Amino acid sequence: MLVKIVGSILILASTTYMGYKKSLKYKLRPTQIRELQACFHMVENEISYLESIITDIFNKIAESNKSIISDIFSRTAEIINAGNVTGAAKAWETSVTEKADTTCLNKEDIEILKSFGKLLGTTDKEGQLSNIALTLHQLKNQEVKAEEEKRKNGMLYTRLGIMAGAAVVIMIF
Repeated sequence: MLVKIVGSILILASTTYMGYKKSLKYKLRPTQIRELQACFHMVENEISYLESIITDIFNKIAESNKSIISDIFSRTAEIINAGNVTGAAKAWETSVTEKADTTCLNKEDIEILKSFGKLLGTTDKEGQLSNIALTLHQLKNQEVKAEEEKRKNGMLYTRLGIMAGAAVVIMIF
């Protein structure tokens, strides 16, 4: 009987944890999108007013914002400085692809980031600024969607984990 009780507690705890982990992605995604927007505003300001080079901008973002999102910018600067790829666009795409799994961003968010990179370093100052403005607008739309998904699915998965565990425990007894 003691084994069943301990097993039941472990099952309930593990399914609750699994539900919590799934819901955490929904909770963190809006925050990470807002962090991305802040980073792009920094890029926009650096290009508009200081006319810094892209690696300096990305390194400055990485230093000022210690988050998973800033890793994309620091990795892009590393790739450009190493000279492993030709062009900032390819470095950005490589960095986004490498770091995508460490974030809570979905495929649409990643595609927005990749589309930003396609024009990175290939247009003049005004072209870069309009590309950033477009990316910011798209990210704002994604933030609204992410908040809605968070509201809708965030608690759902936590409760689903608890209920699944409870169902298994009931079947055991």
